[in-house]
Amino acid sequence: MKPKNSKERRDSILKFALLFLFTVALIVTAFFFDFDRVPFKENSVLRERTASIEKEMYFQEEFSGRMLEIKSLIDSLDIPGQNLSYINSMINSKIVDLQKSIPTEDSTYRYDMYSNIVNSYVDIQAMKSKLKEYDEIDKRMAEYKEELTRVREELNLANRNLDAYRLSN
Repeated sequence: MKPKNSKERRDSILKFALLFLFTVALIVTAFFFDFDRVPFKENSVLRERTASIEKEMYFQEEFSGRMLEIKSLIDSLDIPGQNLSYINSMINSKIVDLQKSIPTEDSTYRYDMYSNIVNSYVDIQAMKSKLKEYDEIDKRMAEYKEELTRVREELNLANRNLDAYRLSN
């Protein structure tokens, strides 16, 4: 005894099997492309970021070394007996080199920080030079105070002599 709709049943089972296989193949293909290509793209993006971070770290090391050189030159301005014009010219050349070493504004997000550091060194150098000028003023002020005390003593002596002369007349 055969069912009357055996042909329709067989067609339905074949359609279901084909649709099931197609769906499974589609899911496996999507899964394969998703997990095959995304990690490679992610790895390439991460490699690029790592390279840029390593480049930035290398630049920061160089920048820091140059900053220390400038700092030691600025500190040497305080040592008496130094050739200030030579040291100032060396500081200026180092600051110019430091400014030139800063990458363009597009390649680093810390461009303003680096520029502010360079500007700070320029300001420090100018202030040190002014401070050296004021050291000479302090010496002159001490000389003037000594001279003022001497002149006051002479004035007091002259006033006493004048008073004594007035009393004698």
